[in-house]
Amino acid sequence: MQVAKSIMVKVSKKVNRDKFLSLRNFFNTYQTIARLYYSYILENSLEEKLCSGEITSKDLKNLLHQKLYRQIKESFDIGSQTVQEIRDVVVEAINSYAQLIRKGKKASLPKVEEFTVRVNYPRVVSVFEQGKKFDFFFKVKVNGDKRITIPIECGKMQKQLLKDALNGEYKIGAFQLIRRDDWFYFSIPIKKEVEIKQTYDGIIGVDLGLRYNAIITLLYKNGKITKVEFLKYRKLMHKIRMLWHRIDELKSMLPEGQRTSKRIQKLWKRIRRMNDWIAHNVSKRIVEIAKENNSIIAMENLKRLYPVKGKNLRKNNRRISNWIRGKVVKYTIYKAKWEGIRVKLVSPKNTSKTCHLCGSQGLRINATFFCEHCKHTYNADFNASANIGIRATLPNVKGCVNHPLGLMAYKAPCNSWE
Repeated sequence: MQVAKSIMVKVSKKVNRDKFLSLRNFFNTYQTIARLYYSYILENSLEEKLCSGEITSKDLKNLLHQKLYRQIKESFDIGSQTVQEIRDVVVEAINSYAQLIRKGKKASLPKVEEFTVRVNYPRVVSVFEQGKKFDFFFKVKVNGDKRITIPIECGKMQKQLLKDALNGEYKIGAFQLIRRDDWFYFSIPIKKEVEIKQTYDGIIGVDLGLRYNAIITLLYKNGKITKVEFLKYRKLMHKIRMLWHRIDELKSMLPEGQRTSKRIQKLWKRIRRMNDWIAHNVSKRIVEIAKENNSIIAMENLKRLYPVKGKNLRKNNRRISNWIRGKVVKYTIYKAKWEGIRVKLVSPKNTSKTCHLCGSQGLRINATFFCEHCKHTYNADFNASANIGIRATLPNVKGCVNHPLGLMAYKAPCNSWE
């Protein structure tokens, strides 16, 4: 099975001004040509023919090539390979829309603010290392003949992955040039062949909560629950709450009828970046523990959990809407696949209300779980994570004592995690 992950690298701020302007002109020219293709498709109702099945995406590519290729080459100083990439990007965007329409789903035509700028590797962009000042240099073919050398900066992990790919350990796909906050980045897909492991020494139960970002419990095949790890990014979560309050203040000052402003949008962007950082780090730690202990990963399937207006307090609804459970699951799955580790999603029903030791229904009060049957008290989130691990191994088994392996509980006082 082939798996892929993308790494993001940044054009160095020390780039030569003329080279930066050449890169910006290349980006703008790419968008202009993409809009020409897009406008031609709409003016001639070719998207309708694609939706009806009268033509295929291959037919559309050939038609655009015949009608516009020569005109574009005469009007713009840009390489032939790049022109074909632009045409393919536009057709793929229209074809995705057409596929949804053919399936009977509601869909709108793709937005044309900015198309994906895809550049072929190694024909349009090539990579090399030279010197110690910068991590890499990219040579980008910005027009028919001219190539410019762009200094690149990246993180330690990205640098190692790209080095391994250049040494032939992984395959490199087509680069994407991205403009964000008036600066440029390259997104690079790295691909490799992976075999998902079939045998494991244990299973990791992961509970994603509002109090803790994740609770990781390791259940070993020898019948012991040997490791419990609580992940919570308190400072970042506090910053996010402060940003919410600031957004509320700015909204109260808006003129009647106006719902947002540039300042509010910038604050939401900050919140999204923080949440993304948390999700990446939580998923990374989950996969690290699974790899270290040769364990499968079990997580709850929480797709149906949404904030309900009027049912919960506004404060709780906001916490639920900001809950990054979906991102953590998504990032964990792709990172686990990269390492050849299986991820299993289980039903979350009653995982926090059932005693993981005896399987009886218990009482949960805030962060504490009490079992009236076996008289044990646990942290509620730890109890849920252990149940997730048990449910992933045998769905119909409740409690360690009923498990064929006779799992032994990780006995620690409830307040040891507080």
